[in-house]
This record gives sequence, structure tokens and C-alpha cells, in this order.
Amino acid sequence: MKLSHLISHGHQQGQRERYERFYFSGFLVTKGIPTGLWSRSRSVLALAAGIAGHELKHKVRTRIASAEKLGLSELRTRVEQAKLVAESLGRLKGAFMKGGQLLSIDASELLPPEAMEILATLQGQAEAVDFAIIQGVLEEELGVDGLQALSELESRPAASASIGQVHRARAFGMPVAVKVQYPGIAASIDADVALLERLASSWLALTGREIDLAGTFEELRTILHLEADYVRERAYLDRYGALVARDVRFEVPRSVPSLSTSKVLTMSWANGMPLGDWVRGAPPRAERVAFASAVLDLYCMEFFQWGVVQTDPNFGNFLIRAEEQTIVLLDFGATVEYDADFRARYVALLRAVGTGDPGRIVDAGVAFELIDPRESLDTRGLFVEMLMSAAEPFQQCGTPFVFRSADYAARSQDVVKRFTKSLRFSPPPRRLIFLHRKLGGLFQLLKRLDVELDLSPYWEQMIAGTDLPYETDPKVTTLRGEAVSP
Repeated sequence: MKLSHLISHGHQQGQRERYERFYFSGFLVTKGIPTGLWSRSRSVLALAAGIAGHELKHKVRTRIASAEKLGLSELRTRVEQAKLVAESLGRLKGAFMKGGQLLSIDASELLPPEAMEILATLQGQAEAVDFAIIQGVLEEELGVDGLQALSELESRPAASASIGQVHRARAFGMPVAVKVQYPGIAASIDADVALLERLASSWLALTGREIDLAGTFEELRTILHLEADYVRERAYLDRYGALVARDVRFEVPRSVPSLSTSKVLTMSWANGMPLGDWVRGAPPRAERVAFASAVLDLYCMEFFQWGVVQTDPNFGNFLIRAEEQTIVLLDFGATVEYDADFRARYVALLRAVGTGDPGRIVDAGVAFELIDPRESLDTRGLFVEMLMSAAEPFQQCGTPFVFRSADYAARSQDVVKRFTKSLRFSPPPRRLIFLHRKLGGLFQLLKRLDVELDLSPYWEQMIAGTDLPYETDPKVTTLRGEAVSP
């Protein structure tokens, strides 16, 4: 890194020293963000202690409170803990903040709505990193010529997230978004994930839940390493742009290769309302249903037709332009490819579930390496029950499925819990973790939208493999439910 560039651009000595410490430590160093492994570990321990403190106060309150107040005490404790987690993980960024984002998606049934509302803030804006540090990364990555190609570079980020932040600028006569990775993020991933796993395990222990987190955090580690590779992300950004080019419902920014590296990704600027803001604005039912149908269609195209799936269901990865009936797709760092053989075996499993034959379902599950053949008869029975429960929303022919159904959520969680506890030999299905996180995220999104949809046509598409409306019908549906020709 040529630190002299900072001086030549008129930065103060103090800013140069802050960047030098930031860059060579290998960890985040800026206002309010801990630096170094010890500091980050200490912050995590402080967070764990804070959570435990709230839990202790809750236990004391339960001993002296009336039965009527016990529920309020429980709610208050979980909200206080969620607030502490959101504030702490947002400052730490990296794996810690990403973990909080995943928790806000995956734990929606484990925590009260008030706590989920607080954790959901991690899916939006994060605390920004000093612009002097961001500019230092740009100088290191783009050089003098690259920086000269950028004009009107805004010091205030348009968005900041777990591993980088986005600044608006102009390049080659058009507005662009410049996504800059925080220094040291890639180097800190493994250690951060290990610390976060210990924190999450202690939190779940305090709440009396027994959940195996190993597969979840192995996935988190993999996701973060994928997302830290901006060269890979640019390739998928361009690929998705080509794949949805004919579909008027979707838009993908265009990359600017000459201003992109492994730590900087420059693309055309996309306007739109963040999905979370759009949902909170209570859009009309027709728009919500059209959006729900669009994202389900997109998933079917991604997996069953293209074999390329953007697996991060974060709300921050969607922008809505309601007037133009357009969904802007962002952030392709967590894209995963699935080969034709894997997809064919997945479809074979779905077809077996569709028959309702327990023997065929277990055989397909063993062939797909979802369940070890050495598992007990009881475990095999729970495996069948779990898959039948998962397919239930798709098999109510002609009857809309209510995504906010508390009864279905309780029943499906119960069978998953019983099946998981009964396992003796079957490891977590690594190749399915990414895919099912996408599906789980979509389910939670549709639940937030409070929509009711007949899902049986999607089941028919899935068991057909590649028999999609996009291929068989030249008309697609806009966000307002209007049919148009692409």
C-alpha cells in the first residue's frame, strides 16, 4: 500500500496513521469498531455477559412476580437481549454482523416479534466506516488512473453492510455504485465465526433451547468467504443480468470491469425503495401478491432452469420501484451453482414425496444423502413426516396457503425438532443448507407480506424440473398483476 498517496491527496497526518493501523492489523479499526483478535474477542465476551445479565434479571423477576407478569418479563428480557445483540454485532461487522442478519431470518419463530423487529435492523444500514479508510482501499485497488475515472465520489455511504459499504459516484458519464470491502475482513472470517458460534451457543443455552449450530456456522463461514471475493461476485452480477434481461419484472445493475477488483466492485447505480421500507408502507394486496409470485418464479428459474441460485435472502438485496413495477436484484456474493445431476436427484426426491409412499421417500432421501441408511425405523418415519410437512403448502390444490399460519409453523417446527434429535448417523446436508436458507428466507418474506397463494402450480413446476411458465408462456406478470409480453 502506497500510504504516500494519502498525504498527496491532502489527508491529515492523523487520518494516515488511522489507516495504517487499520490496514496492517488485519481487522476493522475505525470509530467504535474493535481492532485485533483480542479486542474483538473481548467485545464478544462483553456481549455474552450482557445477555447473561439480562437473563439473570429475568430469573429474579420471575421469582417475585405474579403469574400475570411472567410473560411480560420474558418478553422484556428477549427484547433487551436483541437490542444488545443488534448494537454490538453492527459495530463489529464482518462475520458477527452477518450472523445477526441470519439470526433475524432463521430465528423468527424462536424469538418474539418485538425482538425480531430489533434484529431486523441488521438487514438494513450498518454503522459507516471512516471515508479516509475507504479511500485508502480505493487507492490501493484502483490506482491513480482508476480514481481519476471516478468523479463526484460521495464520502457518505449510500449503504453499509457486514463486509463492505457502497458509495455513489459518477464514471464514464453515468451514476455508479462503488462497493468497497473493509480491509482485513477476509483474514478475520474464520476466527470471527468461531467466536460467534460460542456466543450463539451460550445464548441458546440461556434460553433453554438445544439446537445444533455446527452446520449453520459452517455455512456462515462458507458464505462469508464467497462474499469476500468481489471478482466472483462481478461474474455472477453479469450472469444474472443476462439471465433476467427478457423479464420486465427484474433489473440487475451492470458492472464496470475497469473499476472493479477483488475488493472493489463498481456497477451502474440502481434507484428504488428498500424492500423493508416498501413492506412497512403497507402496499396494496395486489402488489404484494404480484411481488410474492415474482420471487417464487425467480427461485424456480434459478434452481430448476439455470442451476444458479443467489442464496442470501436478506431484505437489503431487493429494491422496489412500484411505479415501474420493477424489482431490482442486488448482491450476488452468495451465489451457488447446482449441477444437472444434483438438480435431477432433488426433483426425484420431490416426486417421491408427491407419491406419499414412505418407502420411496426414504429410498430417495438415502440416494440424495439426506439420511443415513443406518438410522432407526423411528427416525426414518420422522424423516417422511418432515418432508410431507414441508410439501404440505404446495399440495393444497386450488386452496391458497396462508403464510402467516401459526398452526402450520408450529407443526413443521415440531417435526423438524423431533427428527433432528433422533439422528445418530446423518450429518447436516451441506449442499442443501444454502438452498434451504434461500427457501426459508422466501417463506419468511412472504409471511411478512401477509399473502395467501395457491402454491400447487409451483409444485407442478418443481416436479417437472424445467417446465416453467417462463419457457412455456411468453407473457409474464408485472408487480400490478398485468400480463405483458417481454
